[in-house]
Amino acid sequence: MSKYNICSALVHATQNKIDSVKMILEAQAGVEVHAKSEDGRLIVTIEDEDRKQVGDRIMGFYEIDGVLSASMIYQFSDDDFNEQEIVELQSTEERMSA
Repeated sequence: MSKYNICSALVHATQNKIDSVKMILEAQAGVEVHAKSEDGRLIVTIEDEDRKQVGDRIMGFYEIDGVLSASMIYQFSDDDFNEQEIVELQSTEERMSA
């Protein structure tokens, strides 16, 4: 068993720095940029086992040149995440659909 934690965040960057902000965010482990708008907004997810670390990482986005704001939008965590249970469930679903 392991911990599982995922958060989504809205990051707002200056229009002239949005591409460099996106590159810096995507270079961080566990961070994925899903969308960006022309006015500088980025939809980001952050995955990590430690809830506090995810919050610290979002706050760290403010240190990136060009970031105006970073706000957590959604957070989910499960302290008893068991990958084997998911594999077994998927296997059962495959057998039932056959």
